[in-house]
Amino acid sequence: MDSQFRADMRTHVKTVIIDLYGDLSNQSEEGLLGLREWELGLGQNKRFLILNFTQVPYINSMGIAVLIRIVRSLMKTGCQTFAYGVTPHYQKLFRMVGLTEYIMIYPDEYSILQRIETIQE
Repeated sequence: MDSQFRADMRTHVKTVIIDLYGDLSNQSEEGLLGLREWELGLGQNKRFLILNFTQVPYINSMGIAVLIRIVRSLMKTGCQTFAYGVTPHYQKLFRMVGLTEYIMIYPDEYSILQRIETIQE
């Protein structure tokens, strides 16, 4: 069963939020990398990226590789990445591949926004 990938972007203060839908796999690579020029940062004084995984049922090695590429590019520009909605299975996988060195995982968007407020002060 193929889960068509889609990513919707929205903003909040100094934050870009990306709601992910469907599988993070080979088919999602172009869609994710094409959202913006990640190596240039988030633009418009945005310093934080929040990835919403609540509607992502499956992530394969290509999806992980794309995430690593994006978050490492952003880190070089001084941006921080957060995520929520990551299942325990994928949290473990993220730890195994070292992705949690670049992404901080929280239980929900509200918790992340609260954390970001403390960083901005």
